[in-house]
Amino acid sequence: MVLVSPVRRGVKGDAPKIAQRVAEQLARDARVEPLVSATFSRQEFEFALVHSTQPVWVDDSNGRFRGHLYGATFDDPLHGRQTWTGPDGYSYEVPDVLDNLCEHAYRAWREEGSSAHLVWALAGNGTQAWIERGYRIVSVRGSQKLNAVVEISWPPRHRVRPATTADLATALAFDDLIDRAQGVDPESVTDRQRAANTATIVDLLEDPECHYYFVEVDDVPIAQCTTFALPELRGNYPDTVHIGSLAVTPAFQRRGLATTLMHLVMNVALEAGYGYAEVRWHIDNEPATSLWSALGFHPTYVQLRRSLAD
Repeated sequence: MVLVSPVRRGVKGDAPKIAQRVAEQLARDARVEPLVSATFSRQEFEFALVHSTQPVWVDDSNGRFRGHLYGATFDDPLHGRQTWTGPDGYSYEVPDVLDNLCEHAYRAWREEGSSAHLVWALAGNGTQAWIERGYRIVSVRGSQKLNAVVEISWPPRHRVRPATTADLATALAFDDLIDRAQGVDPESVTDRQRAANTATIVDLLEDPECHYYFVEVDDVPIAQCTTFALPELRGNYPDTVHIGSLAVTPAFQRRGLATTLMHLVMNVALEAGYGYAEVRWHIDNEPATSLWSALGFHPTYVQLRRSLAD
């Protein structure tokens, strides 16, 4: 007797069922973690799903819809061609359903040349099923609610100013510091990767909606960070500011400058009407893990990665 797999490629008519499962999952996540928003536009999600060029896999056991798995495959300058799945990109009733979905999706992703699958899962017990299937946590999304302005003071001769495109070389030097903190040797970065990093930094420096901060001592930059309104992401509150690109030169580390700078940018964000702040950090960056935890950021989602090579 030949058993037919319950997994098939999704069709347009599956969109309402998938949206229902995503809405239920987000509601469960929000009950577990208040920093996760359950806000979900089913109409917009269904429209995006119907018009997506990437396939979605569904587990349809004799008409009973038991789960789905979606992944978008792109070229990453640092790691090559990979497939990404967000918190709304999967659902499953039992682990066997996830296994069936992965089996079919992996095959398709490999045919597209994808070398790895990355998925965002709720921090904590939301990661267990993925870890059991060979995934490893690589990065963290952390959030906190902005409640009150914090009084700050800078040491003598310190000042904060906005960075400009004329500061590109300095910004690239700070980017190298961030790479080292995340275990990446700047000397190993290819020309293509460096060109992509440079383009990203130029975009931040030129973006009028982005605040690019430099901390200086006697007109010499010693620290930096960026903030901008976080684009709409599943699980985030709409009034969230993203804080990133934090770096302090080695000679000025462990002096509390990063903490003071973070209080400054969160004060500015609160006064601008933001209700939440989000940061991201690499799991192997221990100083970042300690800093964000000390500042009150709580993990909401983690990104896990699994190689598709075998």
